[in-house]
Amino acid sequence: MQNIPLIAALEGTQHKVNTDWFAIMAMLKSKEMSDEDVQNVYNELCAGLRVTTRGVTLSKMNNNNNNEQIIKSSGDKDLFI
Repeated sequence: MQNIPLIAALEGTQHKVNTDWFAIMAMLKSKEMSDEDVQNVYNELCAGLRVTTRGVTLSKMNNNNNNEQIIKSSGDKDLFI
């Protein structure tokens, strides 16, 4: 696995942060996620998918920042997509 830049958003909040795969991988392993499941999350992120697991929504950061909007506004409520 290579380190990749990510955008992470905590579920239930509007906050998002820039992070990287190695930091997220350490967090997932500390929450007792199996190596196989961690590998699956990595593969899905590399494929360009958004992944929600262990209370966090993750998206691979692209150069054109198309994934910058992990949280999409719908009326007065914010929804994770």
